[in-house]
Amino acid sequence: MRVHLALAAVGLTAVLLTTTQLAGETSPAAAPTTPPVTSAVTSAEVPSSPAPPPPRVYASSSDLPDGPEFPVAGAGTFHVVPGSGPVVGSGPLRTYAVEVENGITVDEQAFAAFVDATLTDPRGWTARGARSVQRVSGAASVRVRLTSQQTARTACGFEIPVDVSCRDGNFVFLSAARWIRGAVAFLPDLHTYRTYMVNHEVGHAFGQGHQPCGVAGGPAPVMMQQTFGVSNDEIVRITGGVPQGAFIPQDGKVCAPNGWPYP
Repeated sequence: MRVHLALAAVGLTAVLLTTTQLAGETSPAAAPTTPPVTSAVTSAEVPSSPAPPPPRVYASSSDLPDGPEFPVAGAGTFHVVPGSGPVVGSGPLRTYAVEVENGITVDEQAFAAFVDATLTDPRGWTARGARSVQRVSGAASVRVRLTSQQTARTACGFEIPVDVSCRDGNFVFLSAARWIRGAVAFLPDLHTYRTYMVNHEVGHAFGQGHQPCGVAGGPAPVMMQQTFGVSNDEIVRITGGVPQGAFIPQDGKVCAPNGWPYP
């Protein structure tokens, strides 16, 4: 009798344990599950963008770079951008006025401010006590003119068929084509090229002549014709025997672009 009772107790305990275990295993699984939400994105919904065109490979370092539109033609006459400034430097005084060709649309005040900042910078032509400069609105030693493409070409000549700036007497003609687009050797640094434009052409008005690259890899002399390039060989090829007022050797030297007389 005691054996039967013990067996019955053991059986009841086994049933209770089994029931408890099944409840513990099935409870989490009983919670409803939500399938992950996926969004169907097809190629039709997101059109692919066309690949950008490859950068232009310039045939010559004298090519006019791609870029914004610029004034092609003007009236051929000029007006002064009003403004004056203090004497800067300690040497003999050279005055300058800033002018813009009539009939072209540019930010005249920005142009004049750039010329001022360039000519009065301590790395410029006032360094080492060589000269002092002062901006005036009337009679001046040098008149710096922003000029349309066609007027610049007329003033600078057609011997070399590329866009250039130049100096004729006390007039400095800065080509608007170059002012807006720059030069291949300087890309993409338009600011340094504009600095070079001003210093190079005003340098002519101050009596400076052209120079070749002297030290390979060094900064180009500001009087090097960097609009054509910073390679002596390339400049000789581009100028094609047209006199440049200086001997440029074909010696393989290539300089780094530079806009300052005393960098």
